[in-house]
Amino acid sequence: MTRRRALVISVLMGLGVGVLVLAALLPSENLGDVSVSTNPAVSELLPARGDTVLPQANVGAILAPGWAGEILHIGGTAVPFDQQRVEKALNSVIFRPDAGLALERLPSQQVCATVRYWPVRNTDRTATIDWCFRVDG
Repeated sequence: MTRRRALVISVLMGLGVGVLVLAALLPSENLGDVSVSTNPAVSELLPARGDTVLPQANVGAILAPGWAGEILHIGGTAVPFDQQRVEKALNSVIFRPDAGLALERLPSQQVCATVRYWPVRNTDRTATIDWCFRVDG
C-alpha cells in the first residue's frame, strides 16, 4: 500500500469517527415549538403542535403570568366563551368536547385551533396563535 493511499484511508476513517461522535453529542429530541418558546405570552399549547390525540382531548393554551385569553375556534368551529374553562390562577383557557357543547368530539382529521391572548393590564393589545394537531379515532 502506498503512503498516499494509507493517508487517504486514515483521513476518511477519522472523518467517519468524527461524524459518529458528533451524531452522539447532538440532541436527538425535539427542542420544542419555536413559536411558543419565543413567545413571552404563551407557555404551552394543548395539545402540542403536531401531536396526535383522541377525540375527547383538551384543547387550549397555558399562558404566562399577566396574560389572559380565549379560544376563538377549533377546527373551524367557534367555541363560545361560556363553554371554555378559564382558570385565572393557572393562566389557562381550555375546551374539552362533550355532549351539548360546540363540539361533542374533535373530528378525526388534522385539526387547527386559534387562541387570542392579551396582557391583563392592556386588553386592547391582542394577538393570536394558531396551531394544528391530529385527531385519531
